[in-house]
Amino acid sequence: TARVVPLLGRDAPAGVLLVARRARRWYDEADVQLARAFAARAGAALTTALLYRDQAEVADTLQASLVPVEPAATAGVQWGTAYRPAQAGLRIGGDFYGSHRLADGGSVFFLGDVSGKGVEAAVFTGQLRQCMQALHRVESHPGRLLRLLNGALLETTQAHGQGRFATMVLGVVRPHRDGGLILTMAGGGHLPPLVLRASGEVEVVPLSGMLIGVVPDPRIGEVTVRLEPGETCLLYSDGVTEARGGRRGDEQFGAERLVNALSGCHRMPAPALAERIEQVTCDWLAHRDHDDIAVLALRAAGPGARPSRHLHAVPAPARSDNLREINA
Repeated sequence: TARVVPLLGRDAPAGVLLVARRARRWYDEADVQLARAFAARAGAALTTALLYRDQAEVADTLQASLVPVEPAATAGVQWGTAYRPAQAGLRIGGDFYGSHRLADGGSVFFLGDVSGKGVEAAVFTGQLRQCMQALHRVESHPGRLLRLLNGALLETTQAHGQGRFATMVLGVVRPHRDGGLILTMAGGGHLPPLVLRASGEVEVVPLSGMLIGVVPDPRIGEVTVRLEPGETCLLYSDGVTEARGGRRGDEQFGAERLVNALSGCHRMPAPALAERIEQVTCDWLAHRDHDDIAVLALRAAGPGARPSRHLHAVPAPARSDNLREINA
């Protein structure tokens, strides 16, 4: 004998419960009530599972659209990236990076950090990246482009009643015929980039500026740097330098340790260098809470170079006396 009981859903049955047994006697009222009670709970569980599945699919789609996009391939440039959001359950955060190709063979590249964390910060980074994608088509000079972006962010935040702002380094990289790179960068209140020379020395790029999205006419710093073949420029977020760890767990990683981690890594390809910076930062954190971490490395690949497919051995940390500033 068998009994079919509907599994109740929100607007329509979620399915049916088929109860069968080999005995030839009919189901009594107690059997029917038990089957109906079980079917009601099963229907509610199935309906809830379907609802969560739909919500998860929407969340995954939105997250995929907000995750930083890998830089576009550019002649003579080897890119390296690393990204670790503050909230382990999310793939998104308030740090961002990216690049867009220019018609003359160069690329606009950028790395920055917006105020806040989590989903709200990620949505703001998405708005910022969309603005960047549109504005770079009408302006390629880094300083003027950053000012246009500042105006667009001001309009967006004022329209939605938000007090959001961002720090950012924005640059244009163009290959030179000798295999080197010319980087023209503009700073909007972000940490200064570092240059790893072919000798293993680390130089701090003297780039400063004001926050983006706060005042109508911010002061924007500009600087031009040349990379010889094999040299690398590193952009990073404060999630690296402000990572707290050490013996007591409250000491910042700091700029000096970052320079030590870079010194002697001049033979590393850009992807391996970015991964090294992420790894030493995470080792310092030792699984503690942290801010969003983002790293973008640009290496002058040289004429006719192909993307590297291997990682060099990680060198031992060097002393910090290689730190010096580039002469203006």
